[in-house]
Amino acid sequence: MNSTEANDMIYDGETAIDFIVFETERLIVREFNADDFESVSAYVCDPENTVYMDLGIENREDAENFVFSRLKEQLTSERRLYDFAICLRETGEMIGSAGLFLSTDRLQAELGYILDKKYWGFGYAAEAAEGLLRFGFTCLDLHRIYARCDSENAASERVMQRIGMRKEGEFKSSRYMRLKGRLQWRSEKQYAMLQREYLNLLADSEKSLF
Repeated sequence: MNSTEANDMIYDGETAIDFIVFETERLIVREFNADDFESVSAYVCDPENTVYMDLGIENREDAENFVFSRLKEQLTSERRLYDFAICLRETGEMIGSAGLFLSTDRLQAELGYILDKKYWGFGYAAEAAEGLLRFGFTCLDLHRIYARCDSENAASERVMQRIGMRKEGEFKSSRYMRLKGRLQWRSEKQYAMLQREYLNLLADSEKSLF
């Protein structure tokens, strides 16, 4: 994976243009740009993609506002939201997004991800999430990264397990949200990883190459 420093952004007027944060075997993970609202709208306005999420994006206008909020965040000096577009290396097509949402002290972050349903089941979410662990722990020097999912969202839980996070617990009826047309209490599972745990895993994987 090729990482790039987060403060080397390129701007065209007031809008950030394509900026690659890192690459994986099959993906390019980059900053959002002003042309992304069509792609964002295509997957976030599909209720099947967001069944366990409450993003507050329901139409094209909401998608535009979402993208411009990400562009604004790129200009923030004390940046706490690192939300990126996930694109296929082969075609450049945007297939979802993933990000790190930092705590006020900038020592911890929540990992989040969403993919267009057309690309479920190919391991793309885990590939992007694994890259974000590296970005968070090595570029942002985070102490801890955690992730949450609805207790019935088995696919999201598999991503957390696949990238080496450990389960911290399950919170019963901890989130009140709209699911399938009605408000209800939902349970959530939480996974996490510490920086030292990540670095140990990285060292072990490098040793196995020799």
